[in-house]
Amino acid sequence: MAGIDRAQAQASPWAQGEKSQARLLAAGGLEQGRYLAGVEIKLAPNTLTYWKLPGDAGVPPVFSLEGSVNVKAMQALYPAPRRYAEASGEAFGYRDQVLFPLMVTPVDPAKPVSLALKLDYATCEKICIPAQAKLHLDLAPGARASELAGLLGDWLARTPRPAGDPAAPRPVVTPAEKTNAWHVRFEGTAPADLFAEGPDDWFFDTKRSAEGFDLILAQKPADAPAGPVELVLTMVSGDRAFEARAPLDVQPPKP
Repeated sequence: MAGIDRAQAQASPWAQGEKSQARLLAAGGLEQGRYLAGVEIKLAPNTLTYWKLPGDAGVPPVFSLEGSVNVKAMQALYPAPRRYAEASGEAFGYRDQVLFPLMVTPVDPAKPVSLALKLDYATCEKICIPAQAKLHLDLAPGARASELAGLLGDWLARTPRPAGDPAAPRPVVTPAEKTNAWHVRFEGTAPADLFAEGPDDWFFDTKRSAEGFDLILAQKPADAPAGPVELVLTMVSGDRAFEARAPLDVQPPKP
């Protein structure tokens, strides 16, 4: 890796998959201690791939950095998903194209990074097919701005803004008559869609209602105690998204 030129590659070659292709790309050099990189997936017509919560079927993308050099941490970010009707239910994800931004922190900021990424994902037209891409890209601290920086910036803007953003819609969650169901209304403009992410092995359904959304506990671990559970609500309006945190008082089933 020593002596990587400032004019280094801005993207890896495309890795061909079933009804898809994927590549790594970078925005440029080190900024505020991190690199902005990304994984771009292009999909065949009428084919989708999945968000971190895939919905009723499918699998989320999995990012592995085994074999990378000088990488302390990597955070994968997920652009706002869309909801798609499938024979098996609803899927949450993307059609045509998606780019997952990656925030890469080096161990030694003065040295280049060798980013070796294995991406496991799925593509679905009528049936879901596993796909895998093995990608590599070198990142240098002093690399000039990439011609792909604008594309990365566009997709970064589609990732949910963190909880507490003053521009975010304000959700108000109240219990419904049914046990372990809630109503979600919004102060101000309501988002076009709402997704709810619980702890591991907890699953929640969201459905639009007259005043906002209905939120329903669909599944929880068999040994889960009663009590408060914190959800991450992802509120989506077009290509903009916001996050909010909502504690829910989950009750044991009635005898």
